[in-house]
Amino acid sequence: MSATTDGVPASPRPSRSVASGTLTVGIGLVLLGLSATVYLVLSARAVGPREFASVSTLWTLVYTFGIGAFLPFEQELGRALAGRTELGRGGGPVIVRTMQAAAITLVILLAAGAALSPALVDRLFDGQWSLLFALAVAVAAMAAQYLTRGMFSGSGRFGWYSAQLGIEGGVRIIGCVALFLIGLDVAGPYAWLLAAAPLISVLATAPGATRAIQPGPPSPWTEISANLGWLLLAAVCAQGVANAAMVAVALLAPESDAAGQFLAAFVIARVPLFLFQAVQAVLLPGLARALAAEDRARFRRELRRVLAATGAVAAVGVAGAAAVGPQVLRLAFGDEFALGRVDIVVLAAATGIYMIALVFQSGLVALERHRDNGLGWAVALATFVLACLVPLSALHRVELALVLSCVVAAVLLGARLLTAPTRATS
Repeated sequence: MSATTDGVPASPRPSRSVASGTLTVGIGLVLLGLSATVYLVLSARAVGPREFASVSTLWTLVYTFGIGAFLPFEQELGRALAGRTELGRGGGPVIVRTMQAAAITLVILLAAGAALSPALVDRLFDGQWSLLFALAVAVAAMAAQYLTRGMFSGSGRFGWYSAQLGIEGGVRIIGCVALFLIGLDVAGPYAWLLAAAPLISVLATAPGATRAIQPGPPSPWTEISANLGWLLLAAVCAQGVANAAMVAVALLAPESDAAGQFLAAFVIARVPLFLFQAVQAVLLPGLARALAAEDRARFRRELRRVLAATGAVAAVGVAGAAAVGPQVLRLAFGDEFALGRVDIVVLAAATGIYMIALVFQSGLVALERHRDNGLGWAVALATFVLACLVPLSALHRVELALVLSCVVAAVLLGARLLTAPTRATS
């Protein structure tokens, strides 16, 4: 039987290692990653390059704000639960606190979207209000996803984590294939599918989330909110670096199908990022447990292992883009979609650098160096914006901005992690 702490029965300690957790989550991510490719490829073929520009913009906004606003809650909840579990304390109170904070954030985000809705619909969605409504539902569903994923990862329930990923991917694949086969060639149904898949995955895995709620000592707001502002800054800016390129192309070349073409090439170049997400999902809790146990050698060992694996995946991605990138792009999306070999290699290189920056980010978050993390990503996003002002063609200035911002993020975060003491600080 587990020991007790502060008069509260201790939660069972998760027995999964980072390696086994990565494998389990990776199974779900394979299906989720495949679903993203199927969704983008089939929707592009169905609606054509011009209308796919609106779908690609919707995709970008969903994942910029869905991840940017709510990934910090998964990270903080996962870290807090892992730390409590290592000390034998139940995490129910900290889960409630995190839900309250996430609900406030969602309300603010939806209110801002409502206020800006006329401009968003006119400039980004080609006058289609249904896409804006789908965006709102999708972001709300992702808020619930990241809360439950924080519960799963922090309590070592990687099977449930993987199930949620797999269900979302499965719903998206089945739905998209069905829409394509019945011949729908407008953006609306594909937009609503983007919202339905995460919502269904949350409902299907709700029983696993409730099992992660164990009684424990009270949770003050500072347990999850002391650094939440820095985490939100980091997440929004990191997603901006990752995804703003599509919106930037749409704004810089509004009368063309450049945004759709760009996203199609990005899908090919960013295949390694889907593989990396499995590692990222379990890296932070593993690092947090090592720090809670004051095992500095384990912390450094896990970080080096993941960094080496990430570098190898990035190198393979760049090599693949150079060898067969244009051919794969035409094969997947059709002859209407084409981008040069050099352009695809640039996108793949930026993706690899971005993944390395994410490893450094996870290390800084585990060390609770949230300020350094937030400032690093903010400088990287500012670099992106400034680089977009360089007098080049729309495509080339966005590519330059993407590469420079990823390099800045990796250098700043890596340097700060290298000099940070290997212990948690507030």
